[in-house]
Amino acid sequence: MNSQSLAAEFATRTSGFWSYMTREALAEWVVRADSEPQPFGALPSAVPRLPGLIRAINDADAKSLREVALGIAGIVIRTTVPAAAESAGQHWLLTPYANGAERWFRLTVGMCWAAEISYFDDGRITTAFRMAESPIARALTSGELRKEDLAKFGIAKRTTDLRTFAEDAIVYHCPDIDGLLWFLDQPAVAEAIRLMNARLVASGQFAWQKSYDPELAEEAWAAAEALSLPDPLDQPLEPRDQPGRHTPGAFPEWQAVNPEAHEAARDEHDRLLVLLMTKLNEVGIKPFQPTAPTADLAWRTPDGRLHIVEAKSILGPNESDRLRLGLGEILDYRHRLDTAGRPQAYLLVSTLEDREWHAICATADVRLLVATEQHTWKLL
Repeated sequence: MNSQSLAAEFATRTSGFWSYMTREALAEWVVRADSEPQPFGALPSAVPRLPGLIRAINDADAKSLREVALGIAGIVIRTTVPAAAESAGQHWLLTPYANGAERWFRLTVGMCWAAEISYFDDGRITTAFRMAESPIARALTSGELRKEDLAKFGIAKRTTDLRTFAEDAIVYHCPDIDGLLWFLDQPAVAEAIRLMNARLVASGQFAWQKSYDPELAEEAWAAAEALSLPDPLDQPLEPRDQPGRHTPGAFPEWQAVNPEAHEAARDEHDRLLVLLMTKLNEVGIKPFQPTAPTADLAWRTPDGRLHIVEAKSILGPNESDRLRLGLGEILDYRHRLDTAGRPQAYLLVSTLEDREWHAICATADVRLLVATEQHTWKLL
């Protein structure tokens, strides 16, 4: 199927979805070979949820199956639902379900379910997708997709009770994560899922606006981003060997008895990191959170150089104390990581009154990033 014939099919359908995307653009989106997810910043309300999800997903001692399953749902949404950010709650929704040891997220697109991601008490995650069968059939005939590979991963075809598009609808089930990752990486599979979802939004039928949970949709969107970030355990960060010395733990973000002040500082700290991560994503850089030493954020530029950041919220009258603490911490981290090329160090703060701190940080070869001065940031 080419984009012209598909656009002709869409031309016969009346749908509110055409306010988000033209028929021609939707057809082109379905058949293109790449399946890049919709950018994280396309759903701005998801941004504040990212830091907590990164912590949950990257916690090696307590990985949350729920967050991983939710991230998979988010990947499916951002990759296979057209104009997902714009049409959320109007043409698709995500719903949680539970039945004993099995819990799952159901993605509904248009008038029917399009995907289900199940997670179990024993640690399994399984997935099922409703898709158009024609791209799969073409790929099997051409050899682009092989039945032996489907069988190797335990991916099974099931019938579907969908009446509309019944002549070109099928369900595939993936029993584990390995099979899922391989399956979604097949161009014919991606096209088949996109084609089904495009037909569902083009039908114009969606009766579940009142059931739409924007918070769950935002969480899935952010969880997909958290899953796509490099795992800190995979990053080659080797602190300088210093016998008898231990990397200090994280200094409390706010030294106050008042729990409301502590929570406000934590929220501001997370907001700063999300702001920086969004900026990095805009230039195609995927940051990560190193584990030793525990700098707030790190990334590598194309030349291989490591960049590390310490963020400090400044919400009270102690600006100098916060800046001194942050500068000391980032210098400590840079020293410990200075093994194969000196890392570029940054101190990220929310506001700045004492302008001398720009010169103080520059003297220490640390870049001072101020949230209210984003246009001056140099990140590469």
